[in-house]
Formats: sequence, C-alpha cells, structure tokens
Amino acid sequence: MHNYFSENLKKIRKDHNLSQEQLADEIGVSRQAISKWESAVAYPEMDKILSLCDKFNLNIDDLLHKDIKELKGEEESKKKVNKAIDDFLKFITDTIDLFSSMSFKSKIKCLMEQIIIVSILIIISGGIFLTSNTLIFNILSFLPDKIHYFIGNIFETIIIIFCVIFTIIILTHIFKTRYLDYFDRLKNIKDDSNCKEKNFSMDDKNNLSFKQDSNKIIIRDPKHSEYRFINGLFKLIIGIIKFFALCLSAFISLFLISLFCAFIISFLVYKTGFLFVGLLSTIISSAVITIIILLVILNFVFNRKSDKKKMIFSFITSLVVFGIGWGFIFIGTLNFEVLNKNEGMLKTEKVNLDMQDNMFFNFYNDDIQYVEKDINNIELEYQVNKYCEAKIDNQGKYGIGVWGFCPDPIKLSKVFIQNFNDKKIISISNEIPKIVVYASKKNIDKIKNNAEKYLESQEKYDGNIRTYENIISKQEDEIEDYQDKIVEYERQILEQQELIENCKPKENE
Repeated sequence: MHNYFSENLKKIRKDHNLSQEQLADEIGVSRQAISKWESAVAYPEMDKILSLCDKFNLNIDDLLHKDIKELKGEEESKKKVNKAIDDFLKFITDTIDLFSSMSFKSKIKCLMEQIIIVSILIIISGGIFLTSNTLIFNILSFLPDKIHYFIGNIFETIIIIFCVIFTIIILTHIFKTRYLDYFDRLKNIKDDSNCKEKNFSMDDKNNLSFKQDSNKIIIRDPKHSEYRFINGLFKLIIGIIKFFALCLSAFISLFLISLFCAFIISFLVYKTGFLFVGLLSTIISSAVITIIILLVILNFVFNRKSDKKKMIFSFITSLVVFGIGWGFIFIGTLNFEVLNKNEGMLKTEKVNLDMQDNMFFNFYNDDIQYVEKDINNIELEYQVNKYCEAKIDNQGKYGIGVWGFCPDPIKLSKVFIQNFNDKKIISISNEIPKIVVYASKKNIDKIKNNAEKYLESQEKYDGNIRTYENIISKQEDEIEDYQDKIVEYERQILEQQELIENCKPKENE
C-alpha cells in the first residue's frame, strides 16, 4: 500500500500556513525531524502520528494511506452540492413566506412583473435561437442532407436548453434581488427593538411597508431596491407604450377633425327634421367622447393628472346623447322615400353611325335591343342620367361600346342633397341601362353575325390560353421532378465518393 504520509504532512502544514519550525514546536520535535518526515527519509513514532491527527482533526488511515488532496476535493464537492440544495430549499421557503406576507394587490403586481420579465426574456431567447439556428444551418449547408439536419437538430436542442437556463437564471436573480433580499431587510427592520411595540410602517409614498394591524406587505414604489434593472426595464416598456399611445392620439386627432367637418356638412340637410337633430347629436357626442379619450392618452403620455369625475360624467352623458341621437335618426328615416334606380333622372339620346362591314356592339344580349328600320345607317337610342353624358367608343376589333360618365360631381352632390332634404333617397349612376339599335334587317343580321364571330374567336382564344397554361403547368411539374432527381443523384455521387475515399490505401499501410 502506498504511503501518503510525507505528501499529506506537507499539504496540511501549508494549508494551515505553518513553517516547519512552528509545526515542530507544536508537536514537540525538532525542525529536522519535520523535514525528514516530509522528505520520506524518516517515519514518526505512533504518539507523534496521534498528535498530528488530534491537532488537524484527521483519521489515522486517511493521514497515512489516503491522498488528502482527493479527500479535500471530495469534501468540498459534497459541501458545494449540499449548499446548492440548501440554497434552493431556502429560496422556495423564502418565496412562500414572501407571498404569504404580501397584500393581494402586491401579489398581483409581483405576478404581473414576472410575466412581463418572462415575456421579454422569451423574446430575447427567441431572437438568440433564430439567429444562432440560421447561422449554424448556413455553416453546415455544405454537408449532406441527413448529416446536415442531424447536426443541426443537435445544435437546436443545445440552443433551446441554453435559452431555457438563461431565462430561469435571469428571472430567478431578478426576483431574488427585487423581492426576497428586500423582504429579508424589511423583516430585520421590523424585528428591531424600535419596532417591537407597534407594527412596522414606512413612508406611504414610495417604500414597502406592513399594513397596520396585520403582517401584510404593501408594495408601492420600492426605491430601496438596489437593483435598478427592473425599474429601467419598466421605464423602457412604459416609454414604448407612451410612444404608441402618442401615435394613436395622432389618428384620433384626425378622426376628431373629420367629426368637425361632418358637423359643418350636416347643416346641408337641416330640412330633414328629426334626422338632422339626431345627426347633430351623434356627431357632437362622438366628438366629446373622442376629446375625452384624447385627453386621457395625452395626460398619460405627459404624466398629467386628469379630473376623473368630470371625465367620467362627460363620457356617460355623451354616451346617453349618442344613443338619443341614433333614436332621432331612426325616427327621421321612417319618413324617407327610397326611389328606384335613376327614377326620374334619365334622359334619352339618339346618335347616328355609319354602317361598317365589321361592325358589332360590345354589349351583353340583355343590354341591347335590335329594331328593324328602313335606313342605310345605324341609329342608336339609349338612356343616361340627365346629369351625366354618354361616350361612344369605337374599339375596332373589340366592337363599339357606349359608356356613361359624369363630368360634374359637384352638380350631382347638389342634386343628391336637394332630394335628401325633400326626404327622398335616389341612386345616381352613370350606367347605360339599355341600348336600342335601329337598322335594316340586312345590317342587323350582319351586326349579329359579326358579334357571334367575335364571341367564337374570343372563346377559341380563351381555350388556347387554358391549353397553354395546362402545358406550362405540366412542364413545371416535370421540372420539379427533374430537380428532385438531380438532388438524389448528387447525394448518390457524394456517397460513392466517400466509399472511394474509404477504399483508398492509407499512406502508413
């Protein structure tokens, strides 16, 4: 059995910061004896060994036959493991004590803080995961597919484990520093002799405190916390929220401006009675509600106090007026008359056209009517809105078309408002509802024949397009099949090359 005594003696003496002379004096031997023992030249007597074991709290077998370094390492490892377990159990115990001592509002605030922190850490971890995953897959892209995905999945698992551990460590550290450490300090202050006769209480504005007549903690604005990260984090979140609130207020301001414009425009229909009153009521109440919402947002952004009672009263009153306004609008619309499409708004026009061999009209059969008339040219008769005009467009091979357009929209608006004040709702359209073609029988037959030829050629053209599209689709499918085969052949080539490399004789052989 190996004798570790000389090595262990030297290790013990140095660990206790003793010189050979100091150790010799304590044991009752000479310095030369200690030197010989450490050099393994001589061996101590049993009473000296017992004295060394008693002084350094050692076992004889450990001192003589075991390596103290290994024993110390094992002992330190056990202490670290035991300490880690004790710290974990203490963390759980302190957390339970903290939550049992918190007031209900403080518990809600604490949980909300943890949810926000976890959300931010998940976003950060997600960014780390996506960036690392993309980078790793790009680096490994030169490998064969199976090896590429196998190694990539291993790295994915490692990154996920790292992100989970990262999230748990950061969350635990913030929670401990933010709450548990502060809770310990608060309990120490509460247990102080100055606080024995009454329940502990601190500044009501910005510190943690205990409720009177109870041991519940109230978390207000814990400025005592030395860990400023969470406060900065919340300031950043609030800043982002304020930025988006400010952007929202810009859109609300535009909506408010549009309500003011609608308020002015509504006076154009002042003759409608109940409808006008309801329209004004809804616009004014909507404007007041919008202003209240805008003030709340701006007060939040610029940290101003709001007169809550006045705002709530104004908001409820505006909602009541808004509902009453819609009631007046409903009553007012009961007296309105809805006219049919373009009723009383159409005018009839006639146009002469020269007959051409390839002439036909680009209309559906239901939109055009042919009437025989003993004339050499073509007469078109159509109806169009009296505030609009018709345009005849000779589209060549696509036939002749007739289109309606309204060049004066302001005039149309005046007509609509005038009828609206008379409690009439009309539809103003620039459509051409129907066309009558007057021509000789010969010309009518020719026009119809040209239209049929055009339709046949159009159907043939559409059929050819569909055929070519089907051919293209099939060819694209074939291209994809060939590409898959190319990938498979490349994989087989790589496998064959690896086999060839493995079959080559090595240089040493």
